[in-house]
Amino acid sequence: MRLADLLRLLVLAAIWGASFLFMRIIAPVLGSMPTAFFRASLGALGLLAILLIMRVQWDFRGKLKQCLVLGVINAGLPSAMYCLAALVLPAGYSAIFNATTP
Repeated sequence: MRLADLLRLLVLAAIWGASFLFMRIIAPVLGSMPTAFFRASLGALGLLAILLIMRVQWDFRGKLKQCLVLGVINAGLPSAMYCLAALVLPAGYSAIFNATTP
């Protein structure tokens, strides 16, 4: 593994770990559902930027509705549940529970 790849991996790990701390701080102020919405929206904007930079052709072949349902199930609901948990659990517990998912 090249040094640049290792640095990218470490930066990604730091951002991911810090997201639980930020959720713990922001969720009591904004509420769990707005926090989950903004978290998922920021992720979607990041992925959209990557797709635009890579100039990927979008072709859902009539399956846009199914893709949106999968996005809600795989990204929206877990984000909402972590934001709800952030109201009562310390950030470290949320990060540990997320690490046990695989």
